[in-house]
Amino acid sequence: MPSWKTHLIFNSLLLFVWIKFLLNYGFVNDYFLLILLISFSLFLSIFPDVDYSKSRIRDTLALIIASIITIYFFLNLTFNSILSLLISFIFLYILFRFFPTKHRGITHNFWFSVLFSFVLTGILWMMFNFSLINFIVYFLFILSGYMSHLFLDMMRI
Repeated sequence: MPSWKTHLIFNSLLLFVWIKFLLNYGFVNDYFLLILLISFSLFLSIFPDVDYSKSRIRDTLALIIASIITIYFFLNLTFNSILSLLISFIFLYILFRFFPTKHRGITHNFWFSVLFSFVLTGILWMMFNFSLINFIVYFLFILSGYMSHLFLDMMRI
């Protein structure tokens, strides 16, 4: 099984080709959008391993999700003490971190990768309101990041 570093390196090499294509053919004029596309692609190159209990991405996402929900609780609900806030954070972190999943399950599925990439591209579209042709190109850009992970896992490098 390739490490997360291998997935990132492979996807980074793929990104060089994509970035050259996007810039040469005028698909990206906004560098903030380009940075978001690159970030999504790099994130998706390691995201499928979120179903593996010992993966770094799972640990990181559990920490981020637990933090976001705890901050939401802090801002919108009244807690009697910091201790109750801390207990809720620890509970949420453990819940997300150790939730039982099957490695190479749904997140290693082609159709899930298409749907997930489509949703992320849709979020970008709502933020930047670009054309349909740009939507298709950005979707393929993001999908290639996800598929690079699946490709390497199939190769068993």
